Amino acid sequence: MKKYFYPALFSKEGKYYNVKFIDFDNIFTYGEGFDNAYYMAQDALFNMLPEYKDKLPKPTFNYMNIKVKDDEFITMVELDPLEHERKISSKTVNTTVTMPEWLKNLADMKGINFSKLLQESIKDKLNLL
Repeated sequence: MKKYFYPALFSKEGKYYNVKFIDFDNIFTYGEGFDNAYYMAQDALFNMLPEYKDKLPKPTFNYMNIKVKDDEFITMVELDPLEHERKISSKTVNTTVTMPEWLKNLADMKGINFSKLLQESIKDKLNLL
């Protein structure tokens, strides 16, 4: 899945940072401290992706030419949608798996946790471990 990089203007206000994306008119957020504000910026990008689909604006890469105030700075916000979804979603789903009965019986006798084994195998196959 594709990663996204967009410059955002961070402005400090006490212990909070307001965030405004340069390439989007309608994406604003804030956070307590820089780390939280950066995460909230990633979350704002993640939540707007369905709205923009295939018509995302081109990122402004020459953002260093933009004048900022003393309490402001611009930084690129990276969004990896798969990683972000993994952070925010802990929802589990049921799935049906078919296998020979003898194999299921043997695995049950050995106390194998099917859900755990399946998750680990899929993560390994997708190079997510």
